Parts: sequence; C-alpha cells; structure tokens
Amino acid sequence: MTDFMEDYALWRRLPFPRLRRGVNLLRAGENLALIHGDLALADEHVTQVILFVDEGVFKPSRVDVMGLLEGVISRLERFGEGATPEEREVIDAHYQYAVLLHRIYGEFLRIGTP
Repeated sequence: MTDFMEDYALWRRLPFPRLRRGVNLLRAGENLALIHGDLALADEHVTQVILFVDEGVFKPSRVDVMGLLEGVISRLERFGEGATPEEREVIDAHYQYAVLLHRIYGEFLRIGTP
C-alpha cells in the first residue's frame, strides 16, 4: 500500500496539467482540448479515492474510469507523434498525469474490492 499512498500524495500535490491559452492543437484527428477535457472528467471520478483514503469508504465510480483513462493515454500517445518540443512538454504533462491517475485508481479498485 506504500506505493499507492506515495502516488496518492503526489497526485494531491500535483497541479492539473494546463493548456496554453489560445493554442488549439490538432493532430491525428484529435483535438488536445478534448483530450484535456476527458482527463479532467477522469480526474473528477478519481476523487472517489479521497473518501477511501480519508474515511475508508470504498465507493467506486459507476463510470469505467480505467477505460476512460486508457483511452486518454492511447490518444495522447498518438497525439504526441511529431510534436514540437513546446507541444511535447504539454502533451507529456497530460500523459504523466493520466498514467498516475490510472495507477492510483487501479490500486484503489484492487485494495478496496472485497
């Protein structure tokens, strides 16, 4: 559970990835702003973990959070192909955040499931 708590503590300290104002990145049939929005939605569902850590209440989301995050991660991998260094920085921040959420929520489901 130590890795889970370390990841949890990192997530709680880490700011949500930002997009650059006025920049609309389009690539591979994707819009980074839409991926950003899906990551925000996943982040909202992952907040169920806070209740688990603080109060021991295991109440997973009814949404397929793992599937949502896997989709975001996959889309970011495709989106990052051919990115400029400036774009890469933004894409990587989103990717790392999504992977962290995936680890946290996966462990939450593993630990909390009877």
